[in-house]
Amino acid sequence: MATGSKAVKKPPGIVDNTPEEEAEVQRQIAEDPDTWATPASAKVVKRGRSLPPTVEQVTVGIDRDVLEALKTPKAEGWQGRLNQTLRRALHLDDAASGRFNV
Repeated sequence: MATGSKAVKKPPGIVDNTPEEEAEVQRQIAEDPDTWATPASAKVVKRGRSLPPTVEQVTVGIDRDVLEALKTPKAEGWQGRLNQTLRRALHLDDAASGRFNV
């Protein structure tokens, strides 16, 4: 190993509990007054808006001044304004996107 360099530690892996450990965890859960069983009628609730099937989630770097301009006069809806601006610049039909104009 070169002088001054540090060894990179590998993160620990996930290891399943032994049956004894799992029994202890379940015992503690059963004794905890702040836990309760989930009723069979409980339903999973999705948070936030779902994206239409034609929309792809991406990560992109944008210059700060461009982002500020998109967020002016209000920050809400800036992604839609970005998409609309790109569609216009690329001469794409807004109607084909199935999205409302922002």
